[in-house]
Amino acid sequence: MNVSTIETKPQESIEVQPQESITPRLETSPVHVKGILAATDFSEQATLALKFAARLARRLHSRLHVLYNVTPQLYVADTAILSAELLRVEVERGEHQLNEYASKIPEVRTMRHEEIALCGSTIDQISAVAEMKGIDLVVMGSHGRGGLKKMVLGSVAEAAISRLHCPVLVVGPRCTRRFGPLKSMAFATDLRADSLRAAQYAMSIARQSQSALTVVHVVPMHIGGMDMPDMDIHKHVAKELRQLIPRDPELERHVDFEIAAGNTANEILRIAKQSKAGLIVMGAHEHSALADHVPWSTLSAVIRESHCPVLAVQSHFA
Repeated sequence: MNVSTIETKPQESIEVQPQESITPRLETSPVHVKGILAATDFSEQATLALKFAARLARRLHSRLHVLYNVTPQLYVADTAILSAELLRVEVERGEHQLNEYASKIPEVRTMRHEEIALCGSTIDQISAVAEMKGIDLVVMGSHGRGGLKKMVLGSVAEAAISRLHCPVLVVGPRCTRRFGPLKSMAFATDLRADSLRAAQYAMSIARQSQSALTVVHVVPMHIGGMDMPDMDIHKHVAKELRQLIPRDPELERHVDFEIAAGNTANEILRIAKQSKAGLIVMGAHEHSALADHVPWSTLSAVIRESHCPVLAVQSHFA
């Protein structure tokens, strides 16, 4: 295990904000991702997300479910409400489209999976299927459209992260077209006690996929808190980061630590690129899509700019 040093400019001062500390070593049971739900609208990013979901399902020995929410084309005259018969027609049309679409994706075609077509509110359907099928992970694409920063993830991705009890893996607008084997991952933590669930997922996926893992912490700049010399900050943070690693010699051999200072999102992206991460894992502490709250805006910025998928893990336990 390697721990990097903090890189700061001479004129910059660093203060660590007191937070609920993680002192016990993480010894919780590994998370087993048994069911993966990939939601698609047939767009380019959704297709990339489905391909990643299929490869991850194969690697983690998970069940793959593919959901397409149909946009109705036929309506009863003078009303936006579909009759039962027209709803059946729309769903059948969606099933045919989804089957044809999935059959053209090698990663999906060559593995057992379930195809589901429904008609209604997209986020409501995702939530319903996730609960009914016992889904442990939802995967979706994000177009990154919208004029406001708080809307760049797309309303469905934002709602999924905010409302679902299971983690949400988002393939953002800058993700590359091809995904290689998942050989390296990055887990970004702010060392809050409620980030333990994200740590569980990061360690479990790294262990099951036999991936190298870089644990990242970015020390906030110019915030209120206790004064500590740079070297003491480094020792304090390094000790806290080590507590996140279970006592597993095989896992420990594949874990590195990176401690940096500066803009949190920028540093996470830099270190993920440097370590050639194929997946970034982060905690989603807030259940609100307000970009002016720091944890959410950091997550939003990372998803928006990352060249690899980002797994957002809510802090609550299902």
